[in-house]
Amino acid sequence: MKDKYRYFITRFVRPYAPTMIFLIILSFMGTIFSFITPLLAKSLVDDVFIDRRTEMFGYILLGTTGTYIISSISAYISGYKKGTLDLVIFNDVAKEVFSAIQLAPIEKIQDMKVGDLLSRIVVNTRSAINMFTYIIPEFSISVIRIIAPITIMLFLNVQLTLIVVLPAMLFILPISFFGRRLENTQRISLIKTASIYSFIKENLSMILLIKAFSLEKWSRDKFDKEMKGYFEASIDYTKNSSMNSSVSSLMNGIPMILLILFGGNMVIQGSLTIGTFTAFISYVGLFFGPLSQLAFLWSFYKSSLPAFDRISNILSLENDEGGKEELELKDGTVEFNDVWFSYDNRRILCGLSATFEKGLNYIVGDNGSGKSTILKLISSIYSLDKGQIKIDGQDISKIRKDSLRKNISIIFSNPYLFDGSIYENIHIGNLTASEENIIHAAKKVGAHEFIINLPNGYQTQVGESGLKLSTGEKQKIALARAILKNAPILLLDEVTRSIDIDSRRSINKIIKGFKSEKTIIIITHNANEIEPDSNIIFLGQGNTLDDDFYISFDKEMLKAVPS
Repeated sequence: MKDKYRYFITRFVRPYAPTMIFLIILSFMGTIFSFITPLLAKSLVDDVFIDRRTEMFGYILLGTTGTYIISSISAYISGYKKGTLDLVIFNDVAKEVFSAIQLAPIEKIQDMKVGDLLSRIVVNTRSAINMFTYIIPEFSISVIRIIAPITIMLFLNVQLTLIVVLPAMLFILPISFFGRRLENTQRISLIKTASIYSFIKENLSMILLIKAFSLEKWSRDKFDKEMKGYFEASIDYTKNSSMNSSVSSLMNGIPMILLILFGGNMVIQGSLTIGTFTAFISYVGLFFGPLSQLAFLWSFYKSSLPAFDRISNILSLENDEGGKEELELKDGTVEFNDVWFSYDNRRILCGLSATFEKGLNYIVGDNGSGKSTILKLISSIYSLDKGQIKIDGQDISKIRKDSLRKNISIIFSNPYLFDGSIYENIHIGNLTASEENIIHAAKKVGAHEFIINLPNGYQTQVGESGLKLSTGEKQKIALARAILKNAPILLLDEVTRSIDIDSRRSINKIIKGFKSEKTIIIITHNANEIEPDSNIIFLGQGNTLDDDFYISFDKEMLKAVPS
């Protein structure tokens, strides 16, 4: 935990240390003025009202007015600066958490639900930074607010000070007891919050399925169940938080009761002036107010710990940078040498050896045999259990990920599109490309005609996940994106599976037009799409060959097979 704090402070807090110090100074100034006010009240009672020194009345009035004006200005500046600092650090941390998720190995984050990641980036980040923008500064100033009134009260009357201050030790009891309970209940509450985020995200993305199968009631029941878990966890936290506040409030009453009991008798006996007693009433409030604040800050700190831990877990993820070598591409030959890979303790590839050369390469086989996995391994999205994958003789585990991936274009069976314009979705293939290059890529894949016939042409918004376009249109945009990237290795994962015959023929014609330029690896279930004399690999379950495959294809077409 110390290392987490050290990293967080060094990375996000230290750059704003001058601002934080300035805020503490402003709060300290406000505190000084709050200590002056009871002394002015004492002088008003003892000197003006009792001793009739009326010439002091104007000075006391002026001092009180000035104190409130300066305190108000200080409070405004402090509040504005604190709010700005809070937003700036939140911005820094949220961007860093998002970046850590983007750069982390896929194995580290794929088991986390999207809603969980969303809650960490936004909700948990906000809670975590409170530890540094609110708790620590308030703790510092609360300590000062405790020391100063004790000092003044000791100066006024030592005996009465000890009587009213000793009960402060009682605050340790609720702080210790409720702190642990608040941390535990808050941890559960954050997990339940993340679960709700995940459910809502999944539900909204499946809204067409829910309506098609009339699952509205089933969906509501599941949401009610999620909300019940969140409600119960939140109620538990609220109960403990309220009990903590209630007990702390009771602790506040004890010194006031003791002050009235002992201080009142001292006034009656004449050993304490009315003005001093009045000042003590104010200073007891000034003393136990910050003490109550410390109790609150402790509970707030314990509540922030789970959020801080969830953020720190993301920030501690290692970067998926790969090796240190640059890929020196020549022919674009991809070799698998005794490759083993398992996913979630399930064996996918068992000793696969195969070679893919420039031109058309096809992977066919059973569902779950590891066809899509092969493309992800070539792109180094997943890491091998053992074996080697080489490109032109270079082991890809030793190549920097960015160097490897800039030479590979991959189109998934789901043509991932961002919620933006068609132009933007093609442009991300090569962010340095000109508008002319983008249009040229669209023309090359036969997408230009349907794009310019849309109401807004290339600026047409595709909607979330491209929902405003047909599957064939989405695949053409994804293909245009890959063509714009112009990588020498092109990987296609059943890109024609869910599209109409005309679109399928068009896309296959486009792909085959690049066979003399690129190493093209295609996953397909459609035997009619496979061009004769191409390199074909068949994968059965456990990478075994199937007799049915030999019936469908001439054995001479097998240029590479699993071992």
